[in-house]
Amino acid sequence: MPPLPKKKHTRARKGNRNAHNAMKLPALSICGGCGEVAQPHITCPECGNYKGRTMPGNWDRVNQLEQVTPVAAASKESEESESL
Repeated sequence: MPPLPKKKHTRARKGNRNAHNAMKLPALSICGGCGEVAQPHITCPECGNYKGRTMPGNWDRVNQLEQVTPVAAASKESEESESL
């Protein structure tokens, strides 16, 4: 015969054992492209922004990062306008 427990385990003992099993809310961050709240390390479902780039696809919103000119391109344009 297999060994059996001699005493009943208390509710507190069961509760302490399961204390870390509670459901937690997911982490949230603010998207740099549209300002919406989204989960980190995931493409924004509104504008398609991920790590400063827009992923290919049809997105509902306009990504603000696409409208900003890169710094290198802006400096070249200012040098060309100064030489004229």
